[in-house]
Amino acid sequence: MLADLRSNVARRLGLPEEEVFAGQPLSAVLVASPTAINSIDLLDAFAGALADAGADDDVELPTMTLDHTAEDVVAALGRQLAPTSP
Repeated sequence: MLADLRSNVARRLGLPEEEVFAGQPLSAVLVASPTAINSIDLLDAFAGALADAGADDDVELPTMTLDHTAEDVVAALGRQLAPTSP
């Protein structure tokens, strides 16, 4: 599911997946994106990607700054989606 999430985020941002998840801060991804204008557009890309994956009801978007990376966001979402041990 996380691989689909990554590809859908990149698609929604109009960038290659390798560029979005290259370890650069979200602020750099925002500058590079031809479609995202502000941090709300980044949020929308992640929320839309979650909806595309059918997981939008299963997780909450984490609170992060533009200094975090896209991989930080996906890792936080992955922790929410991981099955919990009893």
